[in-house]
Amino acid sequence: MRNFVFLYLTIAAMASAVGQSNKVPTPDPAALQLAVRTDRQTYRMSDKIKMETQLLNVGREDVYIWDWDLCWNPARGLSMYVTTPDGAAVHGDSLFDCLPPPPEEGHVYAFIKLEPGRFYGIADEIKVTDVVSKPGQYNIDVTYNSFLSRSLINEFLSHDPIVKLPLWTMEQPTIKARRLRIVVQP
Repeated sequence: MRNFVFLYLTIAAMASAVGQSNKVPTPDPAALQLAVRTDRQTYRMSDKIKMETQLLNVGREDVYIWDWDLCWNPARGLSMYVTTPDGAAVHGDSLFDCLPPPPEEGHVYAFIKLEPGRFYGIADEIKVTDVVSKPGQYNIDVTYNSFLSRSLINEFLSHDPIVKLPLWTMEQPTIKARRLRIVVQP
């Protein structure tokens, strides 16, 4: 009887260890921080806003992000919400609607490794008229959420190394940057 119990416990421990080794690492939900800044606070309607957007790994372990997640879209990737000081939504001449292609199997450079303390970002020039239609004071809120789901990665990239790495996916929480305030003059 003792041998049976010992054998059972040994098999259970081994099965648990195998299950643990097949588990896909998930990034810490607090590992990424989104920072956005503009080149100045006051613009004219004819100006361009120089905007830098960065994802910083403030965690203790590596996090991988998909390069295409840093494109502007109303729902996923980088999203920009412009409002008046009283909270009314504002729209300009453009809809930022980047729709990235799906990741390709074997294209490892599409995924960016962010070690702790490292950042990755983009610098854009955006026409003021693309985000607002008239002079005034405005708030700019920016969020980040991945286009990719873990199930998409598992299904279409199952043979790629990224499937076993801590990739930031849409299952992680949306990250919000500190609110920006700009003034637009005629």
